Amino acid sequence: MLIDALSFEGAVAHAVIGATSRHRSIRIPRLLRIVSGRAAVAVVLRELADGGDARFLFVHSGAASATGYATSLAAEARSLRLQVTECVLASSPGVATNSEGSVRHVVGSIDRERPDFVVGVGGGRVVDVAKLAAAEREVELVSIPTQASSDGICSPVAVMVTPDGRPHSLGARIPAGIAVDMEVLGQAPTVTWLSGLGDLVSNLSAVLDWRLAHRTVGEEIDDFACLTAEAAASSVIEDDADLGDPAFRQKLIRGLILSGIAMEMAGSSRPASGSEHLISHALDRLLPTPRPHGLQVALGTVAAYLLRGDACQRLVSFYRAVGLPVLPRELGISNDEFTAAVANGRSTRPGRWTVLDHVGDRDLEKLRAVLERDGEGAWEAEAASSR
Repeated sequence: MLIDALSFEGAVAHAVIGATSRHRSIRIPRLLRIVSGRAAVAVVLRELADGGDARFLFVHSGAASATGYATSLAAEARSLRLQVTECVLASSPGVATNSEGSVRHVVGSIDRERPDFVVGVGGGRVVDVAKLAAAEREVELVSIPTQASSDGICSPVAVMVTPDGRPHSLGARIPAGIAVDMEVLGQAPTVTWLSGLGDLVSNLSAVLDWRLAHRTVGEEIDDFACLTAEAAASSVIEDDADLGDPAFRQKLIRGLILSGIAMEMAGSSRPASGSEHLISHALDRLLPTPRPHGLQVALGTVAAYLLRGDACQRLVSFYRAVGLPVLPRELGISNDEFTAAVANGRSTRPGRWTVLDHVGDRDLEKLRAVLERDGEGAWEAEAASSR
């Protein structure tokens, strides 16, 4: 289990993948701290500097940030005599923070400042930009999230927005260090926590799709990555789960970090992204105003369970207990829009085989019937009839 003081001497850990003498190496963060307050985070940065003259480049959104957290954290770090420069991402109407232009802006700052660490401070978009820029220049990344809305906190994947406004996932590098300030995360809107929870729980669907692809089309599978992704998701599915409870929130943070490590093990997003993510990508294209990623993924997860014929009543009960959406209308999405997204999901990522490759008109009709009925036992009955 990851704990607050988890620390490794180096950035590489070894995972045995067979009974033979062959091994592989994966990168994992060499330092993780879950702390409270800017001063404690600054101390974590000093720890990463290891007593040397390390240079830190803070990447953040400046005045666009609602909290001004990064600016005050930079000042706190300077008070400890750390060498800090800042790269503020420009904010302009109609241009996404996580665009290619933003990455180029950060790369330019890296070339000028020559930092030892690029520090992404902010929400998922800011961290993703820092992640890609740091990977391009082979500089170590430190992730300091101000929201817990996705597993991007620790993943080797970054989501960029293309010029036509579509999200696109790119490979990056897993962070060398992660500092989580529960104080600033506590100020984030509840919807960001729900989104992170939806994203984490969706690992269960992603792994089921991967195993189905392994059985159906012979896709190579990584059982260690599956085990890690499933354990991360299962850790938060509790009968008495309370998203407002600080202890549960820390458990969610740890789960999101483990989810990122599962992707590093797999060398792709496969253990954390299956048909449910493809449905969300399709919704991004179809809806004039897409909903938060993790909430769309939550809807996609339930749909994917039904389409595969997997029992989902416990999942539905958990969703309703914690406040995750079960039905499209709970996010202001019509059943027509949602079923269209299911039908078009596989086109968003050709080559990633999921249950959507099996879906036909009859399957869509059955899914629509369950969404419209939503009666007691409808979910379990429909899953059983699909097996």
